[in-house]
Amino acid sequence: MHLKIIVNCGPCEDYIGLCLESLQAQTYRSWEAFVTIDACDDDTPNRCWSARSGDGRIDIKVNADRRYAMSNLVHAIGRSGARPDDVIVILDGDDWLANDRALERIVAEYREPACWMTYGSWVTNDPSRIGFSAGRWPAYPEGTTNFREVTWLGTAVRSWKKWLWDLVDDRHFRDEDGNYILVTEDQATMLPMLEMSGTDRARHIPDVLMIYNRLTPHACGKVHYDLMLRTATYVRSLPSYARL
Repeated sequence: MHLKIIVNCGPCEDYIGLCLESLQAQTYRSWEAFVTIDACDDDTPNRCWSARSGDGRIDIKVNADRRYAMSNLVHAIGRSGARPDDVIVILDGDDWLANDRALERIVAEYREPACWMTYGSWVTNDPSRIGFSAGRWPAYPEGTTNFREVTWLGTAVRSWKKWLWDLVDDRHFRDEDGNYILVTEDQATMLPMLEMSGTDRARHIPDVLMIYNRLTPHACGKVHYDLMLRTATYVRSLPSYARL
């Protein structure tokens, strides 16, 4: 089973090394990473190339301008050349995998043909966080179908089969003006696939796979919080997908 790791970067010069080192340390070796770095006036590109250390599995693209996560995700999956049965795994450039067997744990779920996608779990590096904001979110209750109406739980680490991604209409990744949304791409991508998969084919992983960086001043929830709320409302208003 081959994994295509999609790594989106804003300004993350202090963390991209940790991110890529956590990938290179994985015991599961059949993966390629596709890193996209937005133009952010920091040293992320240089530190990314340094952390790559000649590893041919890591492909790096530096944008000339700021395109944000949704556009970068769509185009990175395109340039990955993923086949229908390949698994797409999402990891932001300022986060990192929690241990060297994180990818093994994800792959274990896909060894069952009934698994089409996975979500969870992370803990934060911010010791002041408690409760829900500290991580380890629960699974959706068995039999959930109204994913757009209930509390959002489809959190990192997010992964899915490429063929499932191909069934999502690209228009549902865009705003009312036809531009790719800038934030809340997690809900825009996961909600349609959750609806098509249902809780029996969308597997929750309770084990901690990722460290979610809430200490960076560039966290989307700190910089674009109001826009995130507005975009989430818009995404949830879009048509639901039928169960496959």
